[in-house]
Amino acid sequence: MIKTGHRYILGESGTGKELLANLIHTLDSRPGKGNLVVLDCSTIMPGLSGTEFFGHERGAYTGAVSSRDGAFAIANGGTLFLDEVGELPMTLQTQLLRVIQEQTFKRLGSNAWQRTSFRLICATNRDLKAQVQRGEFRADLYYRIAGYVFTLPPLRERPEDILPLACHFLKEQHPDSTPPVLDTPVQEYLLRRDYPGNVRDLKQVIARLLCRYTGQGSITMGCIPPDDRPILTESYQDWRDAGFDRAVRIALRQGIGLKTISQRAKETAIRIAMNETNGNLQRAALLLGVTDRALQMRRAAQRQVQ
Repeated sequence: MIKTGHRYILGESGTGKELLANLIHTLDSRPGKGNLVVLDCSTIMPGLSGTEFFGHERGAYTGAVSSRDGAFAIANGGTLFLDEVGELPMTLQTQLLRVIQEQTFKRLGSNAWQRTSFRLICATNRDLKAQVQRGEFRADLYYRIAGYVFTLPPLRERPEDILPLACHFLKEQHPDSTPPVLDTPVQEYLLRRDYPGNVRDLKQVIARLLCRYTGQGSITMGCIPPDDRPILTESYQDWRDAGFDRAVRIALRQGIGLKTISQRAKETAIRIAMNETNGNLQRAALLLGVTDRALQMRRAAQRQVQ
């Protein structure tokens, strides 16, 4: 059973705020629960903002050829999800607060009061507390909507989710068949990549990979569109990117010690060098800065461990 009260979801764009709102509504155990109504506050036209919330009567304004319910009426008995609530102008913040408190409203052009009762879920990528301090968001409204606060971390703070999410998106695109697998270099590419759009960004990356996938075997580096491919650099300062830090962080969280991390790094470097040189031992040793004999001994030791 989910607790009553309003919810406030804070997170960057693409972290899944609407998905969480859907989950909260789905878990809502109210008998006879109504609909989930989604309203993106960043797309509301200033001149029509009132009708989006309150609805209107026929003839309430030029172009109102018929009466229409607004979000407050449609969400009655259900859930109203206001995405990007930080975009609401001050006048609408005042009106929203009044409806939350009194649970009544009037359509535009009407003198009749209507009752409404809904669970309110608000989401934003803005810092509403900072907006309150600047006088851009009503403090009393903030404390009414923030009954329970959920913070969704960006994807860069949970790199361990990248590969499971990628596999999930692959399955979504292949609901009736076994999805292709990502080969190791592609997995490493996904772990090293930045995701300014978070989970939504990752989903689009997987979609672009599938657009170039031929439908046979695993998904390889050749499926990565040219514009998405990492830019190679010879600068020492640049090779240890955020992906390197993420990989080490994941290993430490899993309890893997420095000795094992160092060993795995060496094994990975040898494997990549051999792949880059098509198995040429001398050229691979040159890339790694070791002698042919040293590389041969390391590879022999690896095979014994395996």
